[in-house]
Amino acid sequence: MLSTLRHFSGTWPARIFFLILGASFASWGIADVVRNLGAGSGAVATVGGHDITPAQFQQEFQIGWRRVVERFPDPSQIPPDMRHSVAQQTLDKLVTQQALADEVKRLALTVPDSAVRQSVFATQGFQGPDGSFSRPIFLQLLQNNGLTEAGYLDLVRQDLAQNQLLGAVQASVVPSGLLTNLVFTYMNEKRQADTVLLPFAGQTPPADPGDTVLRRFYDNNAPRYTAPEYRHIKAVVLSPDTIARGLSLSDADMKAWFAQHQAEFKAPEKRSLQVVTTSTADLAKTLAAEWTGGASWEAIQAAAKAAGASAASLDDTTRSGVPSPELAKAAFAAALDSVTGPIQEPLGFQLVRVTKIDPARNPGFADLTETIRQRLGAEKAADLIDARAQKLQDVFAGGAKIDEIPSDLGAAGAEGTLDAQGNTLDGTPAPLPAKGDLRQQIIAAAFKTNPGDAIQPAEGPQHAWYAVAVDSVTKPALKPFDTVRGQVLADWQHDQIRHTQETAAAKLLTLVKSGQSLTSAAWGSGLTVSQTPPLERNRPQDGIPAELIQTIFTLRLGQATMVETNAGFMVASLAKIIKPDPKTDAGGLEQATKGLTSALRDDVFLSYAQALRTAAKPTVNAQALERLIQQDAE
Repeated sequence: MLSTLRHFSGTWPARIFFLILGASFASWGIADVVRNLGAGSGAVATVGGHDITPAQFQQEFQIGWRRVVERFPDPSQIPPDMRHSVAQQTLDKLVTQQALADEVKRLALTVPDSAVRQSVFATQGFQGPDGSFSRPIFLQLLQNNGLTEAGYLDLVRQDLAQNQLLGAVQASVVPSGLLTNLVFTYMNEKRQADTVLLPFAGQTPPADPGDTVLRRFYDNNAPRYTAPEYRHIKAVVLSPDTIARGLSLSDADMKAWFAQHQAEFKAPEKRSLQVVTTSTADLAKTLAAEWTGGASWEAIQAAAKAAGASAASLDDTTRSGVPSPELAKAAFAAALDSVTGPIQEPLGFQLVRVTKIDPARNPGFADLTETIRQRLGAEKAADLIDARAQKLQDVFAGGAKIDEIPSDLGAAGAEGTLDAQGNTLDGTPAPLPAKGDLRQQIIAAAFKTNPGDAIQPAEGPQHAWYAVAVDSVTKPALKPFDTVRGQVLADWQHDQIRHTQETAAAKLLTLVKSGQSLTSAAWGSGLTVSQTPPLERNRPQDGIPAELIQTIFTLRLGQATMVETNAGFMVASLAKIIKPDPKTDAGGLEQATKGLTSALRDDVFLSYAQALRTAAKPTVNAQALERLIQQDAE
C-alpha cells in the first residue's frame, strides 16, 4: 500500500518485487528454504517468527493480479497457471520484506522524525497545485486506501530504514577499471559493413504459367485465399463516456464546478536551474566569467569540483522549492540562459543559470469551457453509471433485445459485420462505440456467442458495461480460384522472383566464404556494393534491417552473412570495427560505469536478500495458500 501511494516503481519494496520476478527463489514444497506448515496454522506463511496473514497476502496479490488482467483484455486468454505464478511472486515479496524488517530491527536502525517528515512532504501525490505539501490531500488519499496517519508514517519509517540498510550493503560495490572499460567498449563499439541488395522490386516477372501451375500453387497456399469467419452482430455499450455525451450541463453548474476546482488549474511558475556554490566571491567571479564566456555546464561542473566548489541542478522547481531565499529571489528574476551572481547567502556565494521557464498558469472560466464540460460530465456520469447499469441488466432480464434499449439510459449501440480482428468486410476497423481493452472484450465476446444465445450484459474495464448479440455467422471459406486468379498469379510471380534472388544471394555469399571479397564477388556478378554508416549495437538505423545489425556484431572482419528483408535479400560483409576510446568519451564511460555499478549492486542486493530469507527460515502453509488462490478466483 505504501509503495502504491509513493509511486510504487521507485521504492525499495518495488525493486524487491520486480527483481524477484527475474530471480524468484523456490516456493512452497521445494528445497529447504520453505517448509510446509501443514493445515493447522491460519497464517499463509511465517518468517522469523512473524506471520504473513491472509489479509496481507490478499492485498498484495490483488495488486499483482490487476496488472495481469490489464495485460489480457480477454480473461479467457490468461494462462491457467498464472494465478499460481502471481501468488508465488507475491509470497516471495512479502517474505523478503519481512526478512528485511527483521534485520533492520536486529541492527537497531532508527529513522528520525525529521527524515519521515521530509519523505512525506516530498511525495508528489501529497502535493497541492502550488507544488507544496497539502494535508487535506494527504488525509484523503490515506482514507481512500484504508490507512491511518500513524500507520502510514510507520510504513514510511520502515521503508526509510530498509533503504538505509540496503544502501549500506550496496555502497561499497564499485566495478574495477578493467571491467568498466570492457563494458564501455562493448556498449560503444561501432561497425561498418559492405552490403549488396538483391531486390524484389524492378525484376521482370515470369510469364503467366497457365491455370494448371497456378491452381497447384492456389491449392498449396489455400490459407492465403481463405476468407476469415465473419459475424453480424449487434452491440450496446453503457459507460461513463456514453452517458456523458447525452448530459445537458447548465452554465450555472459549470461555473459552480469551476469555482470549486479553480485551484487545480493554477500552477506557480517553475524554473530549471543550474547552481554553483563557492566559498569565496573571487572564485565565484572566476567561474562566472568562464560560464558567461561560453563554457558548457559539464566544464563548469568539472572546474567547480577541482576548485573545491559544488555544482548541482534543480529541475522544474517552484520558488518555494529553492533552498535559499536569496538564490530564489535572484533565480526567479533572471533571464533565460543568463548567468547571474555571485549571490551572497549563508552557504557562501552562488551562481545560477536558468535553463527553462514554465510560466505560472491561472486560466479563467472562458479558457477552460470544454475541459469543464468534460470533467463535470464525467463526474455526473460516474455518479449515474451504477444505477443505469442496473437498469440495463433489468431490461435484458425482461427479455429485451439490444435494439430495444431505452434511449434515456445513455447507452451507445452498433450493428454490422466483422471478423475476429474487429475489421469489416472491406478491411477497415468496425465502428464499435468502445476503445482499447473494452473494444477487445466486445470483439472476443462476439466470437464466443452463438446466434440465439440469451443476451448477457457484462462489466468491462473502467466501469463500462456491454452486451453482444450475434445474428449470423459466415464460416471461413476458400475463395473460388476464378475470383482470385489475379492475386494467385501475382503471388506466384513474387515467389519465383524471390527464389531467383535468394539463389543469387546464396551464390554471392558462397563466393565470399570461399575467400573473395564482397566487392570482387559483386563486381563479377554485375552488382553494386554500398557501405553502411557506422552501426551501433542494438540501435536501429534507417535503411538497415535490424536483424542485420544484430548479426554484424557477431562477425569477424571479412566474414559475410545474408538476410531477407521486405525489399529483397541482402548480403553483407564486415568491413570495419571502430573501437571507442574512453579517454575521449567521458560521457560514455560515465554511462557505462553507472550501468555496471547499478547491475552489480542489484546482484549484491539479490544475494543479500536471499541470505536474509534463508536465515529467516520461512515456512508456508500450502493448503491455506491454495485456498486463498482459489477463493480469489471465484
